[in-house]
Amino acid sequence: FFQDMILERVRALGVDSAFEAGCGFGWNIRRIKEENPQMRVGGLDFSLTQLEKGKQYMAGFDIGTVHGDACNMPFPDDAFDLGFSLGVFMNINDSKIEEAAREMLRVCRRYVLHVEYDETRATRALREKRAFKTNIVSHDYKAVYESLGARTVELLTHEDFGEAFRRHEKSLHGRLDRWEGFEGPDKYTLYLFEVPGK
Repeated sequence: FFQDMILERVRALGVDSAFEAGCGFGWNIRRIKEENPQMRVGGLDFSLTQLEKGKQYMAGFDIGTVHGDACNMPFPDDAFDLGFSLGVFMNINDSKIEEAAREMLRVCRRYVLHVEYDETRATRALREKRAFKTNIVSHDYKAVYESLGARTVELLTHEDFGEAFRRHEKSLHGRLDRWEGFEGPDKYTLYLFEVPGK
């Protein structure tokens, strides 16, 4: 469902290039490339194991991936039109989130898209009942990016897409051992930012 949301925006924004910060084995970027064969697509991940698995998963696709840290990306300035993350920046410590956001703005010419956990925009039930995990950090991405001069183009929460998520969930015909069966629409908030001054 959230991958579909990202793909919809990639199409609507008409970008020529996109990369994922925290691409893992390439699940999202392969789909982008499949649906947009002419687009230049890339990925960055900290895990060498995931990148190695991605070689097989993305075999036959012209997708460049690199090993790196979201706080120090091995890309030149303005390398891609759009950069995005899906459930990755919530693993970045508070002390580093502004650094990572600066890197996204440096590397992207036009837009930054995040689909991430933000407890201030989640339901009270999720905030109160969610198991504590030391690696999950809530950030106010709107505040972080706007403090760096970016403009918020779109901000959607479970209140905006909850019904669509539930329809999607009901449409699944496989066994409910997928993540959709365990996490509802209130886990993520979608943010789309326009890169300043470019």
